[in-house]
Amino acid sequence: MAGLTYNIVTSKNRAYPSWPRPISPSYYYGQIHPQSNPRYFEGFQNDSLTGSSIKFGGQNSSEPFVYYNGQGTQVTSGVWNSTGITPAEAWSDGDEWAGAYMDASDNKLYLLVRDTGTSPDTLRMTSVDKDGTVVLETAAFQVTNTAFEGPEFHHSSGPKMYRVGHVDGTGNFRYDVMNANTDDDDTGAPFDGCRIEINTSGSTVNSISANTMAETSDGLLPSNFYSPTAAVENMLGPTDNNIVGGPIYNYGASYGDPRLIGTLINMTTGNSSYNMPFGKDCPFYPTAASSSFNAVHWLGNVRFFGLYTYGFTAGGAMFDRGEYNNFMDELAVFYGIL
Repeated sequence: MAGLTYNIVTSKNRAYPSWPRPISPSYYYGQIHPQSNPRYFEGFQNDSLTGSSIKFGGQNSSEPFVYYNGQGTQVTSGVWNSTGITPAEAWSDGDEWAGAYMDASDNKLYLLVRDTGTSPDTLRMTSVDKDGTVVLETAAFQVTNTAFEGPEFHHSSGPKMYRVGHVDGTGNFRYDVMNANTDDDDTGAPFDGCRIEINTSGSTVNSISANTMAETSDGLLPSNFYSPTAAVENMLGPTDNNIVGGPIYNYGASYGDPRLIGTLINMTTGNSSYNMPFGKDCPFYPTAASSSFNAVHWLGNVRFFGLYTYGFTAGGAMFDRGEYNNFMDELAVFYGIL
């Protein structure tokens, strides 16, 4: 099975998978912040500001992204003004952030913006660089399925925008909503999932015209497969074995309990494991019982962070994307869905 780590054991006696080791490539301003509110992420790799970072408030999806140098002085070049970049500054019709992706190759923070003034909503992919230059990467696209109206970047139920092939700088972006019904184009059960594919290049890729986006008419699950529940959050992947999933929240009764629960789905067979313990020895955790958290693809890695005012450990929350995907594959083998 491609994508599994070398020591994978497929027998019923295999060891329960442990989380991969966290990574911390370099210092950035806000690294030692408890990650409750606001959240800090690594800055652009091509700037000359050692230790730069991007701050996001996390209380709602209209809050600005703010840029700092390594000493905590705000960068105000271009759209990185005194308030940071807002949805309306990324796109004049923008009301809130639907998704984000920091690309280590393109040196851009890609921001999917939502206009809630249309019915259904309209989406547009934008980007901003270290100089505060905004690019409207695609034409505006009014969705058909109303499931795309609700998901927001700051919440765990928001889709984790990713690139096809999981390589920065290449491939279309995808924005997958699992709590969607493609038969009725809404959020009513049962659910088969829906996708928007986004092409930011200047030529047709995977049948998506240059600088446009398109919505799938068929479900993401195998044909005629549906789920009765919409509670599938933090859907990372897909892995090389077509597994998607992620942890949702901790179920400890006290501070410092790192036990997490989550969901895994085999997108080839439709087989799934729901609301189960999600690996052992997790190196991060929310600092309150039953707290939720979120994830984002950032500079080639997977980064977890706390939601709203929930406390969250400052370290140990970033993972190499390939190692994290292998971990999900191993969990899928352990739970018998791969």
